[in-house]
Amino acid sequence: MENTSASHSVRWTLADFLSTYRFWALFAAALFVAVGGQSLTTFFPLMLSETGSSYQTIGLFYFGLNFGWVIGAFLAFVVGGRHPLWALISPLTLCTLTAIAFSAIFYLGGTLALLFPFGLLLGTVQAVFPITIAVTLNGGRPSRLDFAGALAVLSTTLLASNFAAFGSSLLYGRFQNGLPILLAFVAYLVLAVIVLMAAPNLSFVDQPRPRHVPLEPRRRSPWKVALLLLTPPVLLGAMILANYILEDRGYELFASPAFLIGYYLILALVVAAFIYFLYWMYRIHGELAGAEPSQRLLTPLGALLIALLAPLAVPILITTLGDILNDRARERGQARAVSISWLAIWTFLLPPVAFALIQNAANKSYALDAS
Repeated sequence: MENTSASHSVRWTLADFLSTYRFWALFAAALFVAVGGQSLTTFFPLMLSETGSSYQTIGLFYFGLNFGWVIGAFLAFVVGGRHPLWALISPLTLCTLTAIAFSAIFYLGGTLALLFPFGLLLGTVQAVFPITIAVTLNGGRPSRLDFAGALAVLSTTLLASNFAAFGSSLLYGRFQNGLPILLAFVAYLVLAVIVLMAAPNLSFVDQPRPRHVPLEPRRRSPWKVALLLLTPPVLLGAMILANYILEDRGYELFASPAFLIGYYLILALVVAAFIYFLYWMYRIHGELAGAEPSQRLLTPLGALLIALLAPLAVPILITTLGDILNDRARERGQARAVSISWLAIWTFLLPPVAFALIQNAANKSYALDAS
């Protein structure tokens, strides 16, 4: 009875998810599957048509691919909730072995054999991943905002996979053959298996690990934060634009030593601004934890690493910080500290402005705590 009640009291937050290896194993595996699948399916018709395969033959692969989604969805709902590792590993391993066999047949000049089962297994893998991950995350009983945030972070893998076709085009242009693309696909699947096997427990039904790494709250000028982060990239963009405009009129700005020196100085300022951004992400998470512990906050080091290695997740982290500050203001009987709608808009349009809004709200929160 005690274990049952404890499991029902578990509520994972976005920060809890982002602080575990199992989440990033799911992220990395989903990324490898998405990139590998996108790179393969983009050039697969061309690869098969160059071997003399008819459109009907190529259609076998895509018929299997579509039917595989039905099998993958069924597998995710039946097995994914209780055994997420096996729900992901089983079709992934079978697809890897089939891809190896198909690569050997393709190298020997055959294409018809294994087309349908290859497409079937690939479709199963592509379907089982997003549904199993969603079911697994929901097992941690997160709030709607935390669940949506975790899915949004994972959905960046689909965005990244859109660039896979570029890499495939380079491979195809270099070798004038589809075999390297097939081998790259196999390599992606093998990497996905490896990262998943390193995390045997993929469920989130256990109690999340407590985290509290406080730093002393420090007030900063929001204007200073915005200007330090915004000015260098604006100057760099202005210089590139000026060179583009004047180049059409016969002026070669990059031929000028003074312009080159200024250009490299601004590049150095852009790097410095990025380092300050990482420092600010580190400090703001620690300082908000220092003002009041919260399981929704990442550790300072965790926030820094995510900002460095997964920058597409930063808008979600900033929105979460705004929500935390609004909750703290509400608990003290104050108006909301920051508009989440405007914060989300500025996060995508001009991130330094969103960072300044967070800093301004944090300054107000520190002042309330001091009084």
